[in-house]
Amino acid sequence: MNRIAIVEDDQGYRDTLFIYIKQYEQERDTAFEATPFEKADDFLAVYNGDYDIILMDIEMPGTNGMDAAEQIRKRDAQVVIMFITNMAHYAIKGYEVGALDFVLKPIQYLNFANKMDRAMQLVENRGSKPVMIQTGTGVKKIDSRDIFYVEIQNHVLRYHTKQGNFEVRGSLKNVEEELPKGLFAKCSNWCLVGLTHVAEIKDDTVIVEGEELQISRRSKKNFMTALIRSVGRS
Repeated sequence: MNRIAIVEDDQGYRDTLFIYIKQYEQERDTAFEATPFEKADDFLAVYNGDYDIILMDIEMPGTNGMDAAEQIRKRDAQVVIMFITNMAHYAIKGYEVGALDFVLKPIQYLNFANKMDRAMQLVENRGSKPVMIQTGTGVKKIDSRDIFYVEIQNHVLRYHTKQGNFEVRGSLKNVEEELPKGLFAKCSNWCLVGLTHVAEIKDDTVIVEGEELQISRRSKKNFMTALIRSVGRS
């Protein structure tokens, strides 16, 4: 299930968006969890990267939508942002903060649905991100979806992938920042797991492509939370 935030101070437009989302669900045979926010400040206070699409008005009390988008982009480079507005002249600035598109008020369903199709395509492809690995013989390009897990020992990263295993010096923190948010999580301080490849949790281990990886006591709560969320997003 994909998560949508509706950040709009006008109750009438919030209601309209909820109705359109329900209609879109039925027509596209999909499902959303939509959460309303009356102010951008309320949304920013709780945002932690766990939404797939943000529908945001521009003119709101407090922080406006454009400034809120700038703050969101500092935390999350991949979430899909669409502005719901009657201020088309903001288009150029909107693209500067990585907005996908604008839905102009008054909102028409057909226009909304067409732009939601584009948004969903981006969401579905979000897990696909090329990762460049510097090997001893050159550079290897790997789709992030093909990475089972990455472990580190003595500052050497070992990527376990569909294309084989690759070693390179680096830090696990940098790898975690590079990979798509929400699709990878640390089961310990030395191992980062591709959540879509998890087959089973057994006691304090996670089974990934037949390999048993230890889940540390310190990492277990966050790892299990990330795993549950990844199932809900798939």
